[in-house]
Amino acid sequence: MDLKVAVTNIAARWNYKVDEISPGVFRMDVAIKMKDGTFRYQFVYVWVIAGRYFGKDVVYMNSRCGEFSQNLNLYKLIKEGGYGTFSSVTVTTDKRADGSPCETVIVQAVQPIEFTNETILNEVIYDVAFNADAIESLYFGGDKN
Repeated sequence: MDLKVAVTNIAARWNYKVDEISPGVFRMDVAIKMKDGTFRYQFVYVWVIAGRYFGKDVVYMNSRCGEFSQNLNLYKLIKEGGYGTFSSVTVTTDKRADGSPCETVIVQAVQPIEFTNETILNEVIYDVAFNADAIESLYFGGDKN
């Protein structure tokens, strides 16, 4: 599977904006339709990590929810992770807009390339976006990422 072709086709199919922000790293602005017919948008980052799955390459996807703090209700946040079909909730080392270090809550998914095609990738990207958007809304005050 050629990731650039797959990501470009998915973006065209759903009219998502997609940018290659560095070689082989894509940022998709995924549209999520709300019950009232409006849309919210969530950035999902997609790239290949060589050798991550028992020495095999994977497509890695993530979306930021918000900055981790001890004030978060961790029990409820972990429960939210149960809604992901392909995705999981975790904390990663990150940087704030000013470049200072922080820890960020993200939704991520890792798909071995050998078991992935464009149809599966489409579903996984949406799952990451949908769950990150919900967590962002519930725990971090709204649509910021």
